Amino acid sequence: MSAELSEDMTPELAELLTGSCYCLAVRRASRRMVRLYDAALAERGLTISQLAMLAWVKGLRTPTVQKIADCMEMDQSAASRGIRPLEREGLVTSAPHPRDKRKSVLALTEEGVARLTDGAAAWSTAQRQVEAEMSPDTGLAQLFTEINALAQTADDAG
Repeated sequence: MSAELSEDMTPELAELLTGSCYCLAVRRASRRMVRLYDAALAERGLTISQLAMLAWVKGLRTPTVQKIADCMEMDQSAASRGIRPLEREGLVTSAPHPRDKRKSVLALTEEGVARLTDGAAAWSTAQRQVEAEMSPDTGLAQLFTEINALAQTADDAG
């Protein structure tokens, strides 16, 4: 790849483009992982984001779009756009919040619970595949701990 870079690159730009940027490397790995998980879930008619949304609807005491957005580190409009297809497919319903009529509380339908359960099994298969593809001495557990710590630090700062 470095042979393809133009000769007038600054050292900083060359470093950025040669895979040394932590952010770009994580994004590249993330896109690959999303494709792997989405492929595992495709037969169930779900994406990894949809599976996560279904899991948050089930897991939160009073799931609202805003709470799901917060848990998934996305803005509310993106979460709303993600929930809509799940409602159209009959996997999620919404009802007025008991104390704040401006909000809706989400719930899984029977079909939503079934799809979540089935999707979780496919997710587990993808999870084991990622673990199997990693070298035993990669330190996957340590990497995961550090990535989560970095995310927590960003949450605390923002």
